[in-house]
Amino acid sequence: MRTARLDVLVSSHTGTEEALDNLRLPKAAGPRATNVPASSPAHVVLVDHLSEHITRVLLHQGARGVLLRDNSVRHLPWAVRAAAAGTVALGPVAAQFLVDQYVRPGRTADAVAAARGLLEKLSSREREIVHLLADGVSNPDMAETLRISTHTVKDHIRGVYTKLGVDNRVQASRIVWQAQVPAQPTTPQVRGPVTCGGPKMP
Repeated sequence: MRTARLDVLVSSHTGTEEALDNLRLPKAAGPRATNVPASSPAHVVLVDHLSEHITRVLLHQGARGVLLRDNSVRHLPWAVRAAAAGTVALGPVAAQFLVDQYVRPGRTADAVAAARGLLEKLSSREREIVHLLADGVSNPDMAETLRISTHTVKDHIRGVYTKLGVDNRVQASRIVWQAQVPAQPTTPQVRGPVTCGGPKMP
């Protein structure tokens, strides 16, 4: 008996955060043909707004296609076929962002210096947090990686936003990208042994 396998998954989102959360979810491959290895379907993402950085983040998180929702009806047929064939399907706007990156001059020294100046305002823990943000890591995964609570993660993120003068993780991630500073190895918080008060017994 042979059954169909899900080759392409298309999801539509109003915001980038929603799209990223969806990309992080485990993908069900669905029923598959006998003796055919299981594999996750290619994911084509439809969003309301795009920027160069958002396009990069979506691709980094595993999207095999990126389209704007307002013209998705026009481009979705070929994008689905391309994703199913194993290639990356980018709508005109997303493709132009990446083309521009190769043909335009590199980021200016002033822009790099400004971004690095902002990152220098952060504490070492906040710098770890902002690099994890730039990698699209969720708050619970940050807490597990750094061995701190999710409430502490949220506190650090608020501090990062305030010091960088941004309102969301996409804007914070863009500063990291502009600074061209590689992420440092994360340092999990070490919890010392618990001691109890009171006089020492002889």
